Amino acid sequence: MCGIAGFERLRDDSPVAASLASSLERRGPDGSWWTSRGTYTVVQTRLAVIDLSDRVSYPIPNESEDLWLLFNGEIYDYGSVRRDLERRGHRFATACDAEVVVHAFEEWDLAAFERLDGMFAIALIDERRDRLVLARDRFGIKPLVRTTSGPFAFSSDAVALVAAGLSQGLLAEPALAEYLAFHYIPPPETGIADLREVEPGTAVVREADGSTTEMRWSRPVFLDHAPEDAAIEDVDAALCRAVERQLVADVEVGILLSSGLDSALLLSYAVELGATPRTFTLAFTGHGDYDESSGAASLARGFGVPHETMPFQGGFADAIESIAQAFDKPFADSSAIATLQVARLARSSVTVVLSGTGGDELFAGYYRLRAHRLRGLLRLFPERLRVGQAGPVGGERRNLLRLLRGYVERLRAAELSDDVSQYLSLVASASGPEALVGSVRLDGLDLDVARRTVGERHRLSEGEPASTLRRLQEFELQSYLPGDVLMKDDRATMDVGLEGRVPFLDEALVDVARRLPDTARSNFFQGKRVLRDLARRKLPRRVSQRKRGFAVPLAALLSTRWSEEGADWISSQDSELVAPSVALARLRDGGLKATEIWALSALMAWESRLKRARAAGERVAICKQARWDA
Repeated sequence: MCGIAGFERLRDDSPVAASLASSLERRGPDGSWWTSRGTYTVVQTRLAVIDLSDRVSYPIPNESEDLWLLFNGEIYDYGSVRRDLERRGHRFATACDAEVVVHAFEEWDLAAFERLDGMFAIALIDERRDRLVLARDRFGIKPLVRTTSGPFAFSSDAVALVAAGLSQGLLAEPALAEYLAFHYIPPPETGIADLREVEPGTAVVREADGSTTEMRWSRPVFLDHAPEDAAIEDVDAALCRAVERQLVADVEVGILLSSGLDSALLLSYAVELGATPRTFTLAFTGHGDYDESSGAASLARGFGVPHETMPFQGGFADAIESIAQAFDKPFADSSAIATLQVARLARSSVTVVLSGTGGDELFAGYYRLRAHRLRGLLRLFPERLRVGQAGPVGGERRNLLRLLRGYVERLRAAELSDDVSQYLSLVASASGPEALVGSVRLDGLDLDVARRTVGERHRLSEGEPASTLRRLQEFELQSYLPGDVLMKDDRATMDVGLEGRVPFLDEALVDVARRLPDTARSNFFQGKRVLRDLARRKLPRRVSQRKRGFAVPLAALLSTRWSEEGADWISSQDSELVAPSVALARLRDGGLKATEIWALSALMAWESRLKRARAAGERVAICKQARWDA
């Protein structure tokens, strides 16, 4: 796992390259390189996982040294790809999985990406054709951003480009409206006007004349081919194989464990395959069923593996500023606080962890994906379920009544018009757009327009898929999965130099899941049906019957131990985006939900980091000019 960056060569590259290497150091603490190849200067930092020897250095060349690779990620089928390439005459200098990419590209050009099973962000300097090729894995597990104006540059981290003086770092207001609507910025937007993500499953080719083209080589599609009676056997075999391949490393591999079925299934397969991985859990002691530590510890004992639990700790300022440091886009999913802390715990013992990320997206675990089935019944709900509860103060338990009340309120706000409107209502801000828009200093924001824009961008309403479920899942695999869930995992783990792997997004398992009939994934009452059936075979009953999400008791924290510190932090901010006094007043009077208060705070913290990066970029520019003048 690594950090990569590059830019069109300058008269003096040193200050820019040094800035990028410094920004990417956390992503790759085991090695750092920068050099010029062709018309580009490139930077790479490395977290060593496969082939820990000094033979591995970046950029990695082909045999003739006219094709050079920068690489972030892991290729899980590298052994079979390598054997195929060796039969075709290619010779390898290392045992590193990354090296197969440069030879695969030499052999198959852009078609090589479809042959790779793994998570990756790639840059290839092709001196033979005087071009640069960027590519990103199918689901966007690994990050990659690029400039859209000025000198061409790319990086694993958007803010790193600002700090290096390669981006002006100006705010993109439409993207910030999307952030307020969704609490993350859906790809390919970054929140910075001249920076854009390379989209999942996409290659970007930059030619010598400065022209740039994009090729989408993979897009998630659900097919509905397999019979339901074969589903559990197919998923069983594919998930076992996924875990087997993702346990491969030259360092120790652990598992981030909750008391839910996704991570528990990964543990069961790992043990079945003969591994004894360390497991790690965060405890929210005293916070009711937010605390999954006892269930996770019980699972670990049952499978006979070593287990570590760490209590949730830290204040409001530490939490919000750690998010801003780790995340290069505004990010308001509060579970990132917990992910950062459990990642630090795991990094003290292992270099790689598996997580259950992707199970809900692939197998339709979320309530919102089947809420359209309820629309005809909503008028039968008692009136007490139709009244929303405002304010940050909340109880310690996530119960069905509270969940149902919140859903009904947002469904009513959408006027039950159609499946798409209903879905967008469920993923919207819980307090309503007016409350959030009134807390920011940006004119003309329309969160309803922002939601529709994102839906159109990812074709939520296009075509005639066989079912609403598939339409919504395909949308989430292109928006929520890369923009929120995978971003959270990558930034939180890489912030501490830890590689996170996601077996549920293994190519073979994805291929099985997308061919399942809807009924194997979800029905009126339950999501992830095939995984639940599988869990009944392999896990204690109390695990297989329970849906868990990795959540933080944010409302309780903001109403108790974080209350005074949170108010002090908000009032101290000098923000051009958010009116701190308005946000503070709404924190105190309950005008905003806890999640909206957190979203505004995360936006201010990111804004502060961006300002520091702009200042650093200006210093780099001064340094470059001084060297030129000399």
